[in-house]
Amino acid sequence: MRSIEESARAALEDLDYVLVVLREEEAGTAPTRTLADLPELLDRLRHAGAVVEPELSGELAQVQGTLSRAAYRILQEGLTNVLRHGAGGPIEVRVAAASDGLELSVVNRTGAVASTGKSMGAFPTSGHGLPGLTERVRLLHGEIEVGPDGPQHWRLAVRLPVRLSA
Repeated sequence: MRSIEESARAALEDLDYVLVVLREEEAGTAPTRTLADLPELLDRLRHAGAVVEPELSGELAQVQGTLSRAAYRILQEGLTNVLRHGAGGPIEVRVAAASDGLELSVVNRTGAVASTGKSMGAFPTSGHGLPGLTERVRLLHGEIEVGPDGPQHWRLAVRLPVRLSA
């Protein structure tokens, strides 16, 4: 059963990758990014006027393949939503890599949109929003929580399991 589960998970990861590639080809976007590109994404966010408070732990460079690409896209979509719908203030970005899983979260203030005067075009999205994130997380057998985090904050939290080698 374990072998079948691992084969099915690998097939789903491959399918997810193909879907990402097809969607990107349709949209004509840049090459697929990974967690190794996260510092650049956070720098672009700062350049757009946002205050970013990252908390990165674990060996992010060790996260490979589909998991790394999916994690980057999840964070990218979450951060874009913050720019579009957030109320300004600091954005907490947490990424924790462990041997059994990868945890991602983005927390921001809610309320009226704070204009930074910068273009949102620097932060392309998948174009599928929260339903796309949920689909991506479920394909990887992960868990996603999205919603209010107290009276004035919004939280996106994702946990993705790491597939262990047999």
